[in-house]
Amino acid sequence: MAEEAGLGRAGALKTMDRVPHLRNYSVEGKLARRHAFLVEEAGLGWAGAAKAITGDPKVLGYSVRKNLRPATRFLVEELGLGKDGAAKLITTLPQVLGLSVDYNLAPKVRYLAEDLGLGRDGAVKVITRFPSVLSMSVENNIAPKVRYLAEEVGLGNAGAAKFITKCPQVLGMSVDDNIAPKVRYLAEELGLGRAGTAKVITKFPQVLGLSVEDNMAPKVRYLAEELGLGRAGSAKVITTFPQVLGLSVEDNIAPKVRYLAEELGLGRAGTAKVITKFPPVLGLSVEDNIGPKMRFLSEHFPDTDVAKMVRNLSPRSLAGRLVPRVRLLQRHSQAGRFAATTIGRLTDETFCEKVGITIEEYNDEVAACVRECAEKQPSPGGGGGGASAGEIDG
Repeated sequence: MAEEAGLGRAGALKTMDRVPHLRNYSVEGKLARRHAFLVEEAGLGWAGAAKAITGDPKVLGYSVRKNLRPATRFLVEELGLGKDGAAKLITTLPQVLGLSVDYNLAPKVRYLAEDLGLGRDGAVKVITRFPSVLSMSVENNIAPKVRYLAEEVGLGNAGAAKFITKCPQVLGMSVDDNIAPKVRYLAEELGLGRAGTAKVITKFPQVLGLSVEDNMAPKVRYLAEELGLGRAGSAKVITTFPQVLGLSVEDNIAPKVRYLAEELGLGRAGTAKVITKFPPVLGLSVEDNIGPKMRFLSEHFPDTDVAKMVRNLSPRSLAGRLVPRVRLLQRHSQAGRFAATTIGRLTDETFCEKVGITIEEYNDEVAACVRECAEKQPSPGGGGGGASAGEIDG
């Protein structure tokens, strides 16, 4: 079995220990037929079959006729995953092969598609992103979470369905131990109320996976006390940019605050004001986004208010908008005609019309600047992933 299934001797022994009755089967008989089914008919291949068996050795104890083939056929045909999609799901959740089509798989799909209102495509999307939903009880697990999101959190039925489509992993979380404590903290401790909490959770579903004590509370304390925003100011920032709760204070938020306060000279009060008016600045990279833009803008627009530039121009693309527009203005002897914030705000068509150039010339300059920027970028894997966060080209 070690060689035939590709498990290795240690893997084969472990499999036998976990499912002792497999020792009663002939390697040339039932085990071989079940392994062949996984490799060929289910399309897992040797490596995928070995992974599935290691993940759930009981698959070798399932009948091809009663379990393996019906479940695989349901995934391929009824669910519409195709052979490759079904193989991927089986490799991730081999337990699915032991579930009854009539009493387990089909009812889950019907609940998601009809009762939750996701439709077939929506149900498939949830299942492929979170296969474990197929092994959960509708009555004891899935439905109670849907009701909690719809009624207690205040998302409503449509909102709960949309939320689950966006973050199906929530169905694997405990209401009592995980979801409810986060909801209470946001609604009561932070003071967002029911509507504000629903807004935060909808915009940043990952918040439900964060620890209140180790993650959320320290961020709120930093914003309220260190930055001086107070409870109301912190709540406003988090409501606008809830992703801040997923950032590290030491590695992300504090360095950004120091840069704004010290390097750009905004001071504590000025920095707090910028962050309150444009919270997404906390999600931008200093090295790859804010810093290069502020250096470029300070060089070409030295009299522009720094705080205003940070608020209005940080989300704009340097290579895709700011640099090409400044160059075009210089080329057409119109340097200094527009304020920095105006240059960043104008649509492509309006900018071309005011400068008196064609959209083709504009696009050519943008393409040239983007190429030039790409040539200066480090090779893949060398960092710089924060450069595009929040940037707007068009």
